[in-house]
Amino acid sequence: MKKLVFLFLLLIQPLAWASVPGYDIERAYLHDGQNQTSIDAISQAEFAPFRGDLRLGLQQGATWIRFRIQHNDPSGKRAVADAGNPFILRVGPYMLDQIDLYENYGGSWHIRRAGDRQPRSMGKCPDDLHCFSLYTDGQVPSTVYLKVQTQGMRLIESELTLQDTLALAVAPRVARTSAALALSSGLLLLGLLLFVTQRSRLLHFYCWYQASVVLLIYASTGMLAARFSAISPPTIETFGSLIQVARVFAMVLLGWAAIAAYQPPRTYRILIYFLLWWCATNALLIAVGYAHLGLTLNYLVLGLNPLVQLYGAMHTSGNTRTLRRIIYAAYGCYLAALTLGSLVAFDLLYFNPISGALQNLADWRLNGVVVGIFILLYVNSEQAGKKLLALREVQALRIEALQAKAQREILNERNTLIDVLTHELKTPLGTMRFALASLKRDVGANPDSLQRIKNIDASVNRMDTIIEHVASSIKLEENTPVIEFVNIPAARLIGEIIQDRPGFERFRLHIDEGATFHTDRRLILQILENLISNAEKYSAPGDILVFVRSSAPITPSPKSTENGVLAPALLHLEICNRVAPENAPDAERLFERYYRHPNVVGLPGIGIGLSLVRVAADLIGATVHYRFENGWAIFELHIPS
Repeated sequence: MKKLVFLFLLLIQPLAWASVPGYDIERAYLHDGQNQTSIDAISQAEFAPFRGDLRLGLQQGATWIRFRIQHNDPSGKRAVADAGNPFILRVGPYMLDQIDLYENYGGSWHIRRAGDRQPRSMGKCPDDLHCFSLYTDGQVPSTVYLKVQTQGMRLIESELTLQDTLALAVAPRVARTSAALALSSGLLLLGLLLFVTQRSRLLHFYCWYQASVVLLIYASTGMLAARFSAISPPTIETFGSLIQVARVFAMVLLGWAAIAAYQPPRTYRILIYFLLWWCATNALLIAVGYAHLGLTLNYLVLGLNPLVQLYGAMHTSGNTRTLRRIIYAAYGCYLAALTLGSLVAFDLLYFNPISGALQNLADWRLNGVVVGIFILLYVNSEQAGKKLLALREVQALRIEALQAKAQREILNERNTLIDVLTHELKTPLGTMRFALASLKRDVGANPDSLQRIKNIDASVNRMDTIIEHVASSIKLEENTPVIEFVNIPAARLIGEIIQDRPGFERFRLHIDEGATFHTDRRLILQILENLISNAEKYSAPGDILVFVRSSAPITPSPKSTENGVLAPALLHLEICNRVAPENAPDAERLFERYYRHPNVVGLPGIGIGLSLVRVAADLIGATVHYRFENGWAIFELHIPS
């Protein structure tokens, strides 16, 4: 635990103020926005004193810093600088573009230059600061000027030390950089491992984000320039600026990956596309030489991103309360760190020694860790939620399976009962028919007895029809019959069906010559018998019309061919009968089992016939439709032939 606390302090510790025991070091600055002031003129200008690090935000131009060094130890016990122990002026961070040191030596100004646009050796200062050895030995008061120019955030850190204490000044920053690099690399490796095992879009974008953090540490500390010394420093500096844009781009994608799966509003998606386009524009500006404008706009995207993500999180549906809370907490911390860090960076807020921690929270040293923590929390919570959902789905499937099994048992029992009843009812019906046939022969010419026998015979036929319908319905639904396609002349089949019906004379047939059903005889017979029986039973007085027309394309056409194959011919059958408007059935429910119009419930039937027609039509690939036109109930059947 102590090691973790020490590591955290190294990560957030602010740079010490410029100080050497036994010396007073007065620091002041002047910002030259036009970058037109020379060293001779600047020495006469009025400077403003400052303490700690100099933070000027996103400024352009040049910033002059004046150091006045004089001893204040009358006892003579001060640490005097000499040729073997010179003053070392350390200036950073590394990503400052150009640092010019002006020191008056021998009556003239001597200029030395550093910055990330200059070749740099890591020997003197092996951390992320630039070092100058001063000529002064501290015996007399001296003045040193720094001229700093940079494109990005203008944070200038400075420290004055002696050569023999340089190692003590360098060690904390080296440790901090090494720790930041180790943490970010470890998080990148962890992200890659998780992505390999889980393959989520969020982890995919997190790996890209963490890779940009690692690259930014390399670029912003000079390690990239030292490793690739053959590449020109301006190119390395441009690459570092592009990595800053890439990091913000990845942060936008991270939020989108966490929110997009839960149906955010269309406005959120438009805003995300806008932010991504904005990042791409910033990268283009940096690439063509407008680095200051590109980095300034990139900072604005960094500030707008949490607002857009919070808007998306507040308007999603489907994500759990835990996931939503994690998003709120993550972007709440994001906004707090960005706000406080921005106040410090623009020198609007200063707390010593907390200011360094606030600045670093918005910098590259800690954000990889904080983002990684929230990503891991989110991924773990999402996985836990998915496992819980999967468990509930498995339980629901088990319940459905048990219910289906119970329903199958009930259905099997019902079907068995129906089979038994059908068989048992057929036997007495056969006996009754045989007895009725004998009575018809013996009744003679007595009209009353003959009529009673006819009524009994009609009731027996009605019962037989109901039993046949129920049995056929069960067989068609439970067992798919074997379909045997044969050619059946339409006129002969329809004639066989209607010839023995009492109302034979009502039927008017209009059948094309040569019209043929190419289908299963048993199923088409069941369809036709039910449709004809339905028309005969429920029609108003008058004719019943039966049309059979064949349609086959004679020559190929765009409408009759598909992929060069001739479309199949169809046989159209229509059965039409008159129906009073108040007795017209409900077209939406007509083919439902047991549906009957309230006005015809007194007629024979139980509402199974038309449902059998629909099932049988589906089995032979036909379609059946109903429409009511001008008092006619029309059933239309289309059969592939």
